[in-house]
Amino acid sequence: MNKLLKTVQRCFDCTLALPAALGCLLFFLFSLPWVFKQRRAWIQSARGNPKALIIQGFNIEKLKSRGYDFLLPFRNPAIRWMGFFDPVNSRDEDIQVADNLFVLIRRMPTAIHFLAQMGFKATATIFRECYAVYKIIPYCVKERIGILRAYKHNFPALEAFLVSCLIEIPFIVDIAGNYELIRRLTGKPYYFRTLSKIPIARIMAPPLANWLLGLPLKHAIFVLGRNKNNYEHAFALGAPVERLSLLRISNFNPVYNNYDPAHLPARPLEFPYLLFVGRLAMIKYPLDVIDAFDRAAADLPEHRLVIIGDGSLRADVERRIESSRFKGRILFLGACSTDVVFNWTVHARIAVCPFSGSTLAEAMLCGVPVVAYDIENHSEIVIDHYSGYLVPFRDIAQLSHAIVGAARDDTQSRAVAMRGRELARVAFDKIRILEKESLYYHQALK
Repeated sequence: MNKLLKTVQRCFDCTLALPAALGCLLFFLFSLPWVFKQRRAWIQSARGNPKALIIQGFNIEKLKSRGYDFLLPFRNPAIRWMGFFDPVNSRDEDIQVADNLFVLIRRMPTAIHFLAQMGFKATATIFRECYAVYKIIPYCVKERIGILRAYKHNFPALEAFLVSCLIEIPFIVDIAGNYELIRRLTGKPYYFRTLSKIPIARIMAPPLANWLLGLPLKHAIFVLGRNKNNYEHAFALGAPVERLSLLRISNFNPVYNNYDPAHLPARPLEFPYLLFVGRLAMIKYPLDVIDAFDRAAADLPEHRLVIIGDGSLRADVERRIESSRFKGRILFLGACSTDVVFNWTVHARIAVCPFSGSTLAEAMLCGVPVVAYDIENHSEIVIDHYSGYLVPFRDIAQLSHAIVGAARDDTQSRAVAMRGRELARVAFDKIRILEKESLYYHQALK
C-alpha cells in the first residue's frame, strides 16, 4: 500500500513539475528587463574583479560542529575576496571565517521547503533552482563578484551556468568525486537521483541526468578534474578538451604538507593501530575494514583498529563493531576535528583506505603505509608494493592479508611508506597546485 501511495505521489509530483517549469519560464520572461539591467551593471562594475563566489550547499549545524578551518586552504593569492554561498538554506547568516573569507547562507522560501517535505521533490527542486539563480545574480552585482566556481558539478554547477547565461559572469566547475564507480555500483545516476524515482521519467533518467550534468561543463571557462577518472568523466559528459585540466586536491589541512617526522604530536594510543578515516557511507566501505580486521586481528594481537568518521552507516558500523570477536580492540571515535585526525594519522601503523581521496593523500603525506582497493584513481599514486599496497576490489581476504603482511614486515612497509610520501609530496604539492590554480583564475578574469 505504501509503495502504491508513493508511486501515485511521484506521478503527481511529475505532473506538477511541468507547470512549475512553465511558471519559472514565464517568470524569466517577465524578469528580462531586470536581468538586462543586472547584466549591464555587472559588466560595468565587476568584470575582471578578483572576487570569487563559491556556490556550495551547507548543513550549517554540521559545518559549525566541524569548524571552519577546513575552508582556509581554499584561498588563493589570485583572489582577494572569497565567499562560500548557499542560496537555499534554512536561515540567513554571514559568517566570517578569516580576512576576506566568508560563508554566506540565505534562507529558502518556506513554500519550497514545504513542497519538499510533502514529497514533491521534483517540483520543489525546479522552484529551488530558479530561486537560487535569482538570489545569486543580485549578490554578484552588489558585491562585484568577478567569477563563480562550483565545487560540485550538479546543482551548484547548473546554478553557475544559468547565472552566467543571464549576466555573462565566467564560471569554473570542479569535479572531485567518484561518480562513475557509484553509477556502476548502484545502477543509477549519482546526481539528479530524483529523476530515477519518478515513474514516467525513470527510463529517461540516465540520459537526462547526463544532459543536465553536461550543460555546465560544455560552457564553463575551465573544468578541473581532481584525478584522471574525474577528467575522463567530464570529457564523457561533453566538456571541451581545451578547457579540461587535471588539478589535484590540495584543500587539506596545511599541517599535512608541513609534516615533520622529527616534531610529532603526542602519541594518542600506546598500542600500534590501523586507521580508517572517512565518511561512513557505502562507497567508503567502512564495514569491509571491520571485516578485514576481524580476519587479521588474531595474527596481530597487539594491534588495534581506530575508526574516525560519521555518516549514514554509523548505526551499521556500531552494530558490526559490537558483533565483532575483537570489539575490545576497535576504537570508534566518530567525527573529529582536522587536528585530531592529523594526530591519529601521523602515528598510525597502517592507513586502511578502501576507497578514498583526500584521506589517502593525507596518510601518504605523513609517511604512513596505505592499503587500498585497486580501483579508479588509486593506482595513479598507489603503486603496489612500491608506494603502497593495492588489493582486488571488495576482496576482504586479500585486504586482510595485505594488512597482516604490511604490519609484520616493518622494514618493507616503512620503505614503501617513504616512497609513497615522496610521490605524494610531488603529486599534492600545495604551492604548485596553487600556482596552477592561480593561472586559471587569472585567465578566467581577463
